[in-house]
Amino acid sequence: MDQRPTTPSAEGPTKGLANGSSDSSAVTSSSLVVPRSVELAIRAVWGLVLVMAVLTVLLWVFRDDVIGDWASGHQGAREVFDQGGREALERAGFAPPSFVPVAATMTVVAAMIVWVLAAVLRLGRRWGQLGLVAVLLVAAYTSIALGFVLQPPAVFSVVAVVALLVAGVGMVCLWHPDTRAFLAGPWADSSTPSTADHGDADRSA
Repeated sequence: MDQRPTTPSAEGPTKGLANGSSDSSAVTSSSLVVPRSVELAIRAVWGLVLVMAVLTVLLWVFRDDVIGDWASGHQGAREVFDQGGREALERAGFAPPSFVPVAATMTVVAAMIVWVLAAVLRLGRRWGQLGLVAVLLVAAYTSIALGFVLQPPAVFSVVAVVALLVAGVGMVCLWHPDTRAFLAGPWADSSTPSTADHGDADRSA
């Protein structure tokens, strides 16, 4: 009768460890609670995308006024515009910019960027926060330029003020203590097992 000791299969413990690690990661991701400050920041950034869509519509509604403001900054263009509008500018060799297609394209691109960054931020990744901060800074700069520096119709200044207020709310929420703690959490959790392993190794040595 063969009484040789049987060697335990290495596949069983390895498989168990793999399942345990996957289960723990699933528990960690499922237990991640998104704070209210993060949700408010995401809503604020989406609010800016909505403001961009409104701005695109206003550029189409007030297209003659916008082109007239553009013509005022070019020598001889304003006189031509007053005589025949945009068509007269084109016949005279001036090339007024197409504001509406550019604004519409920027709105679509901004919506896609915000969608990705918002999803990343909800996972607790810091580069999602930094990406949304960059979006807010660009929106604030654009609002100041379009609303005050270029001297557009008064309605654009109102939209610029609204955009700046929304950007300010989003910036405050992105740097709120709850947001910073939420972003620091996953990094701290990921370093905990490594520290524990080092401690076990030292005790065994």
